[in-house]
Amino acid sequence: MRKVCYGMAGAGFGLAVLLMLPHAAWSYASFQWFPHVGDGLPYCASCHASMHESYHPELPAEASQAQVYTTKHYKALEDGRGAYRFIDPEQRKQLLERAKKVDQNSSVQLEASASTVAPGGTITVTVTTRGGIGPVVGIMLLDEPLRFQARPISGTGWFIAAPPEILGADGKPQRTWLERRLNQQQTNLNFALVYDVISDPARDTYATTRVTYRLRAPSTPGEYPMTAAFLYGTAEANEMQTGKYEDPPGGGLAPSGRVQFSNTLRVRVQ
Repeated sequence: MRKVCYGMAGAGFGLAVLLMLPHAAWSYASFQWFPHVGDGLPYCASCHASMHESYHPELPAEASQAQVYTTKHYKALEDGRGAYRFIDPEQRKQLLERAKKVDQNSSVQLEASASTVAPGGTITVTVTTRGGIGPVVGIMLLDEPLRFQARPISGTGWFIAAPPEILGADGKPQRTWLERRLNQQQTNLNFALVYDVISDPARDTYATTRVTYRLRAPSTPGEYPMTAAFLYGTAEANEMQTGKYEDPPGGGLAPSGRVQFSNTLRVRVQ
């Protein structure tokens, strides 16, 4: 029953997205066209594939493995099923080879300016990413590496005290994401979208980005976990050549996107 409910929820979400934005379903590159500019959680990326089964320990083993990229994406390409049933075998082979290279060269790391902080004190945490096919990648600052049950970092008492500082692949600050938000007085978001990310597996070049958050510590002493989610795509976005959005091979609901969690930090408030 639980597996069925998850499937129904995911299908319902996907249908809602298609009705609202039929040109921009849930492939990752399309997210830049969504009106959503707010806090984010990794469960909303229902068509993405997880990098590890440990991300969803609440699921039965079979259902958890079905969310993992080697099953959800690679196996679908190999077998020509689901979103890839109308793509010829040679193209599926090329897509699989590209996805494997992108995955092998995509990573995320979380660092903090201090491992301890006084109640109400301030620290900075920095998320560094490498890879993702582009043209955008997403970063979320969360409490735990759980695909369906993580909370924004604010859920455990931290306060994001300033807008996230976003550095693009060229090393320059970006405000594109934050400027899309109507309420410019509240841009202290846990979710950041980084634009102009271009990786080229054929040339073995992979973009790096960095997002830094300034956090005010909870008032209650204790040890607090924090992690980052890295959301990226593996299927080349045609807009990188044409300048306009087109669905990736397999369509916007193909499982070519990824959810990858960083290392988990434990910061002591005392």
